Amino acid sequence: MKLDRTIAPETVLTLVDAHQHFQDLRAHYYPWLCDADRRPQLEGDLSAIRRNYLPADYARDVAGAKVVKTMHVQNGWDPHDPVGETRWLQGLAASGGTPAAIVAFADLADPRVEALLERHVESPAVRGIRQILNWHENPVFRVASAPDLMENAAWRRGFALLPRFGLSFDLQIYWPQMDGALALARAFPDATLVLNHFGMPIDRSPGSVEGWSSAMTRLAKAPNVFVKLSGFGLGHPAWTLEDTGPLLRVTINAFGPSRTMVGTNLPVDSLFGDGPKILRAINASVAGLSEPEHHAVLVQTAERVYRI
Repeated sequence: MKLDRTIAPETVLTLVDAHQHFQDLRAHYYPWLCDADRRPQLEGDLSAIRRNYLPADYARDVAGAKVVKTMHVQNGWDPHDPVGETRWLQGLAASGGTPAAIVAFADLADPRVEALLERHVESPAVRGIRQILNWHENPVFRVASAPDLMENAAWRRGFALLPRFGLSFDLQIYWPQMDGALALARAFPDATLVLNHFGMPIDRSPGSVEGWSSAMTRLAKAPNVFVKLSGFGLGHPAWTLEDTGPLLRVTINAFGPSRTMVGTNLPVDSLFGDGPKILRAINASVAGLSEPEHHAVLVQTAERVYRI
């Protein structure tokens, strides 16, 4: 694929940002950002994003595009008060219209999770839940508490509640976990799963990319799984359009435009590239698509899945 390096000056890139974050470190507690003694993490040195990041900051970063709506995805808020983040974000939405939708946090294995979901959906912008399931042999890349949460009976009981509340599930895993995710999607055909960060191919060696591509193709066979083109620098901080653009097109080819959406992952991905670089990658991902396919990836899929 020949990649477009720039957004054509006569055309403003119009998109729905299906994956972004806000944070107010002066007022709220985010353990992954606030705790100085945290072990090394996938994102590397976090010092550049240990700051407030609010709608005005986001608007400056995406000034080269027309972002018509955004989806805020849970941002590592104090796990003892996940509804606090939801209510804060609902207040932002009420005052300024952003975000348009919220993906909140819940530990689906918690026996009290039903009550938590009831409290989340009191906020009208809530559309989904994310509980990060990334498991890796290297603890730097590991987030989940166990490698087999998707098979855990208590966790599945919590997952089974999501359709009842009209909630999707943002699925964040590595490719060796995708067969388990496929089994989960098939076991719960009424659930909607949204794969984050195009399956996080953090190892770009030929063998690993082949494994990722094959696993993505298998996972895409489940019609209730969607995917986000986002998180371009996670695990691969020196990413370029040349090495990442082809993987984005593999993703679109596997899932199809009607099941693919885009996200900036700001401010996290500003650790690996500025807003214009992220927007160029999004623009490059849809190069060569028809106009209806282009619109589906950039706008319609996210609007449909998150009901905005």
